[in-house]
Amino acid sequence: MNNLKNKNIGILGLGLTGISAINFFRDNSKKMIVWDDIKKVRNNIALKDIEILNLNFSKNLKQIELLFVSPGIKPNHSIIKLAKKYKINIIGDLDLFWQKESKNNNTFIFITGSNGKSTVTALIHHLLISAKKQSIIGGNIGVPVLQLKSDIKPNIFVIEASSFQLDVVKNIKPNMTILTNISPDHIDWHGSYEKYIIAKENLFMNQDLNDIAIINIDNEEALKVCNRISNRKVKPKIIKISLKKKLKNTIYIEEGKVFDNLNNKNIFISDVKDLTFLIGKHNIENILISIASVKNLGVTNEEIKKYLPTFKGLSHRLELIYKDSKLKVINDSKSTNLVSCNAALNCFENIIWIAGGIRKNEKFSYLKDNINSIKVAYFIGESADEFVNYFGDYFYCKNVTNLKNAVRDAMNFTKNIRYNSTILFSPACSSYDQFLSYEQRGNFFSDEINKYLN
Repeated sequence: MNNLKNKNIGILGLGLTGISAINFFRDNSKKMIVWDDIKKVRNNIALKDIEILNLNFSKNLKQIELLFVSPGIKPNHSIIKLAKKYKINIIGDLDLFWQKESKNNNTFIFITGSNGKSTVTALIHHLLISAKKQSIIGGNIGVPVLQLKSDIKPNIFVIEASSFQLDVVKNIKPNMTILTNISPDHIDWHGSYEKYIIAKENLFMNQDLNDIAIINIDNEEALKVCNRISNRKVKPKIIKISLKKKLKNTIYIEEGKVFDNLNNKNIFISDVKDLTFLIGKHNIENILISIASVKNLGVTNEEIKKYLPTFKGLSHRLELIYKDSKLKVINDSKSTNLVSCNAALNCFENIIWIAGGIRKNEKFSYLKDNINSIKVAYFIGESADEFVNYFGDYFYCKNVTNLKNAVRDAMNFTKNIRYNSTILFSPACSSYDQFLSYEQRGNFFSDEINKYLN
């Protein structure tokens, strides 16, 4: 880090990650200049001895030697283009974190994917902590990596990495990488699906035979990434995860039983029904990935069998918030695309579906295999009419404008039916037309449901 102490640093973006970078560079730079395009953000931040200058102006940008870019900043941002023009080095939080921690004999697990990465990250951390391993969790799942600290070393860092973060990485070399799946997402941010895939694949770029890559090969794009890594001259050990194929040197499931074959010995771990409360085939994939990961970090099959059932899952991800003899209510607000929504629809029958928000560039036909499970639907947000126009030919549905109305109509519908049913809030869209985040949206849904149930 000594090479930074004599440098002038620019920081673009003053969200949580940007602030963590400011705190990091206070002791690791000569001078800092910071900027955020949003005036309200700039005005709300008290920065002692730090200049806030518009880095869009060449005279300001030329004062810096290194530009730190927060994950939310698009790669085509004018300041990034200008920095490249003036050959100013650009760095993100993952490379900076790696530079800071890689010399301390730590172990690094980086998890990415379009869906499931938060669950896998949390489950791996849960199993490691339960087995008395020194695990620290962070990244896209919560605490920015530059804020992660521990007085005990060495650590196992379990890091969720988004495509935004991976878009700018150059130097990270994780001991273990995990790819859950790839499907179209954040295309407007990256500029194309191809660039989105490249960002995900950046995670593996520096791994060698001393490292491990765990990849779900049942996913088409993840399989392509796996094949490209396999064809490299210098490559990590690859552990392939599949529910469709019986593979060697992996964790697999057969007739509802989970087996450990990592050392070419078929060792029975447990019946899957005894291992987890998580719902859905996609969560079985997440479990196999997580087991393969922690087995390579010294967690025993006995510890897995003991501690995996104590993992209750994450909020807003197929979260069961109510159940009686006739009705289940599921909060899946984290579903921001059709792939995750399809996984949710696949788990239930007689569904009263609530969805809508800001649509991504996906085809509704992706849900065709699960349409027959839906009895009625209430759509919200700016894409509600698009949902109604497509799905109106398959089942009764209605544009109800907002989530409050959707919960009201869904609860009223349950009063007039005799069969068991599930209210499934799986929006398949981002939340920003009506909410600040999927968390706020999910909390609002749960609060509205509780008003009726209480």
